[in-house]
Amino acid sequence: MYARTLIRASSRLVSYRCVTPLTSYRGFASQSDKKIDTSGTLSSINSKIGGILGLAGAPTFGKGENVIDLIKKDHKTVESLYKQYNGTKDKSKRQEYAWQLTKELVQHSEVEQIIVYPLLKMRNTPNGQHLHDRSLTEHQQVRDLLYDLDNTSIDDPSHPAKLKAVVEATLEHVKEEESEVLPLLAKEYTLDELQHLGAAFENHKLTAPTRPHPGAPMQGPLAAAAGMAAKPVDLARDALRNITEKK
Repeated sequence: MYARTLIRASSRLVSYRCVTPLTSYRGFASQSDKKIDTSGTLSSINSKIGGILGLAGAPTFGKGENVIDLIKKDHKTVESLYKQYNGTKDKSKRQEYAWQLTKELVQHSEVEQIIVYPLLKMRNTPNGQHLHDRSLTEHQQVRDLLYDLDNTSIDDPSHPAKLKAVVEATLEHVKEEESEVLPLLAKEYTLDELQHLGAAFENHKLTAPTRPHPGAPMQGPLAAAAGMAAKPVDLARDALRNITEKK
């Protein structure tokens, strides 16, 4: 209850202006099917805080693997899980793959939003603001699709189509990210900085939620606090689900 209250309160305090509609995937419309604009002062401050902490390697302030390599590995993990889902008719295995895919996407996305995307506009790089806001917009759409999927039983006939919608939206985002966002980071930031960011990326996953929370803030201290508050609740729900819903 505390986690949900914090998430709702945080999302009211940190809001983004939504302007132009996006196209939904396969008929599963996002609840926030709008473009995100973070050009405001509060949004810029929230973004910068995350970027500074990421470049410092917080919370350990050490170096790890290049964050670009870590992000690409996560992308491949999601693709692999979806292939495994489609490669079996065993309902129990399909359920496990769908749950794991959801967890992987949620944790990857939440950390990316807080400490990686801010770098796109920290050094006033050309097109940085656009790529930053587009990336958040696409994440929000996937958040909404994941929430719908997470609340759909494996026995529901719509489950495969909803998972497909999530993956299609994700792969479109991945294509743009790997061709535009990651090359920009590689150009603007040193290997040392990207390795510190990699350490922060891996460590922040440890406190990231495991379930989608589409109404939660996407960046800044409130986003981090909401994620940490939601994490134990999500883990408890995961454990209960393994007992009551596992096939």
